[in-house]
Amino acid sequence: MHTCFQKWFFRVKRLRKHPFIKTKNCHFSLKELSQLNRHTVAGGVAIGLFVNFLPIPLQVVWASLLCVYFKINLPIAVALTCINNPFTFVPINYFLYKVGLFVLNEPPQALAFPNFKFELAHFLSFLEQFLSWSLTLGKPFILGVIIVSLTAATLGYLLTVLLWEFSRCFKQYLK
Repeated sequence: MHTCFQKWFFRVKRLRKHPFIKTKNCHFSLKELSQLNRHTVAGGVAIGLFVNFLPIPLQVVWASLLCVYFKINLPIAVALTCINNPFTFVPINYFLYKVGLFVLNEPPQALAFPNFKFELAHFLSFLEQFLSWSLTLGKPFILGVIIVSLTAATLGYLLTVLLWEFSRCFKQYLK
């Protein structure tokens, strides 16, 4: 299984020649970040799924930093952050909002955006309306983000470990 997936991951020797990475003060090994073992793969899945649902820009960068810090499989984490893309952004965020509403046991709020006129007097009232609108939608959304991110990361980690052990036992059974 290891050699089958190794061709899909980056080659460490090629990356070490890159000018941004070619430093002597590098505190991590690129070989560590591409290892395929139960811990690093499950950690990569957990980090990728956790960062995927966070409403932050540059999710790939954050996932990469977490992988370097925890010495977890980088390619898997980066690949899983790509679940949230321009095509899935609206459905995923709507799901996060609905999870927050369900946990808070609140009815859905109207998503009508406040009207805006290009005058200073209307601008201040627009800011007040927008802040009120954001806070109304924000509490269920943020709660949904926290719940789904932590749940997805935990389940992803546990399922990866279970599948890894199942495949190991199945290989031994076939021998």
